Amino acid sequence: MIRRLIWNLLAGLLFASFMPPLLELTTFESVVPFLPLLLTPLLLSHLRRSWFLLGSLFALLLSFYFILIPGEAPWNLFREIAGDVNRVINGELPGRPAFAFSIGLISFLIGYLARRTFPNRGFVFGLALGVIGFIAYCDTWTDYSGEQFIIYPIVLALLLLYATEVSERPKASYVRPMSALLIIGATLVAAVQSPVITATWQDSWYDWTDGFESEGTSSSQIQKVGYGNNDEQLGGPFQMDDREVFQVESEGSRYWRVETKDIYTGKGWVLSESEPEIDSRGFFSHFGDDVETRQERATFELSRELPFVPYNGDNVRLSVDEQRQNLLIDPENQKISYLDDAERQQNYQIQYTYPLFTEELLQTDEPISLSAMEQDRYLQLPDNLPDRVRDLATEIVADEDSPWDQAKAIENYFEQENFEYNTEEVAVPEENQDYVDQFLFETKLGYCDNFSTSAAVLLRAAGLPARWVKGFTGGDSDVIGSAVTSYTVRNKNAHSWVEVYIEGPGWVPLEPTVSFDGAGQYTINQETDNETEQANPQRDTETDTETATPERPQENLLDEEQTTTTTQNDQQSIPVWPIVGLVVGGLFLYLFRKALMRTAAILFFRNQVNRPEGYRRMYRYLLRRLDKKGFHYKDGRTLAELAHEVDGYYETYAMRPLTDAYERMVYGGESLSADKKREYFENIIRRIEG
Repeated sequence: MIRRLIWNLLAGLLFASFMPPLLELTTFESVVPFLPLLLTPLLLSHLRRSWFLLGSLFALLLSFYFILIPGEAPWNLFREIAGDVNRVINGELPGRPAFAFSIGLISFLIGYLARRTFPNRGFVFGLALGVIGFIAYCDTWTDYSGEQFIIYPIVLALLLLYATEVSERPKASYVRPMSALLIIGATLVAAVQSPVITATWQDSWYDWTDGFESEGTSSSQIQKVGYGNNDEQLGGPFQMDDREVFQVESEGSRYWRVETKDIYTGKGWVLSESEPEIDSRGFFSHFGDDVETRQERATFELSRELPFVPYNGDNVRLSVDEQRQNLLIDPENQKISYLDDAERQQNYQIQYTYPLFTEELLQTDEPISLSAMEQDRYLQLPDNLPDRVRDLATEIVADEDSPWDQAKAIENYFEQENFEYNTEEVAVPEENQDYVDQFLFETKLGYCDNFSTSAAVLLRAAGLPARWVKGFTGGDSDVIGSAVTSYTVRNKNAHSWVEVYIEGPGWVPLEPTVSFDGAGQYTINQETDNETEQANPQRDTETDTETATPERPQENLLDEEQTTTTTQNDQQSIPVWPIVGLVVGGLFLYLFRKALMRTAAILFFRNQVNRPEGYRRMYRYLLRRLDKKGFHYKDGRTLAELAHEVDGYYETYAMRPLTDAYERMVYGGESLSADKKREYFENIIRRIEG
């Protein structure tokens, strides 16, 4: 009875493990109201049928009337459920009564199945795979993070498997179960208390599957929208990804930059070599000394730890619980990351300076004061850039006088020439084709990478230093106060834009992508008072457009080292089928290990029963297998007593004649025929190995 109650409790806890991720996707806040529904059928599965049914029904009513829908009259229960069924038929989500009733029905079916199959390892495997698979599904395809929780159903499944094995034995020593509990307990404590090591590949399933979702030709593989590191090959269509990256509370919608890149290769972007510096603040000279700025704060709550710090403006300071953190500052690509992966934070606050430009300052015609090395970097263009790209840049800025007017002319060129924003029919340049040239003169459609890269190349071709910037747009807003707004930033908000260097103001952001207005990058003060307007006021597109439009395809942003899903089939080098074969083969061997062991034993001893030494070896093998099942010969019992107990437990007549033949062989006398020995051995070994 005690064994069965323990088994029932473990099965109930394992089954209840699927609720936390499910509740996180619903409006319910706690698993507690569902515990009677989840545990009662399994806890009562060993009782008589009438008590099992009454107890399960009582748990259902208790959950409904006192916890889930308090105050409802009993006769309204089925009316509520019927209404929910109609809503589901009409394509709507069910309400609380139907949801709870479904959970109760599933719990009852699981309890009934346990009642009919106990003790059965197949039930345990099915339940464990279902629960763990559901948690893995929620972790992969939803915003739920199951990294910390997944250990509990795994441990419960192992304990339940052991309890199932113990329940099959007639008697068993408590030394082995106590040892197993101690080992599992120590492992669990070590797993919970040990520091979490950030994985090299996080959520790599998206990137692995992207390569198999081709659309059209072999050179246009569909990618996922999101932030990534590898930009050497740009182009190709992509899919939406609404997974949340972080929430931020700030004084307005801001572009959150991550890094810049400076070398255009003709296919994409790479970064110059650099030596990051250690500092407690992210100090970058984005803006000139004459630029007016204001101090702003932003509070970040990340869905998962990121290897970088999104920021805006200059003089970035990051603090966690009012303690300033040491950061790794890269002066070449303006990227802020952590000195140590263990220092990555999910909740922190940054302080930064936000620029307030003036038209007078932007309309300077002072010569550029960048060093020769900096000018080489930010005016770099590949030698094989087609001449018509340079000619187009000269044509666009021909009627403009100041560098700022020239930069604005290039920024507005794409909208004036009716370039199209498109994420599904984006081409990939051929081997001998330039990425920008293809976009400017052939396709004239694409997303942010096409527009920002083309703008950067045109700016450089016109003699204006420019750099390519990657980060996130502002996200979806939710006002929480008069001065502070909460924004939800998702993978689809990953974006790229361009910055141009103007002597005096410094590095000024531009938003060349059509349907994006660039709001949140900076503010232009038209007068000396506090009246301001957002950048690019001439654009008709509203600010909200940016958050509704998918921006940038890349690999999973949580993957620091992982490269993007490329557009070439030869990049798909993962040996999928050998891995699948190994997994399936290993699973087959594990699930059918007893049948394989049984068959191997029968084949091995089949021809040995004719010889005395072979028969002794066979009989001793039987004793060892029985000992593992709890039948201990050395507990003071004779072989005859042991054989009688084994035959009684397995409901067979095989161990006694085998034992009698063994004793006759040892002490002398007639024995069984070889055929009978084989028959009895196969009979008992099949019972022992199940």
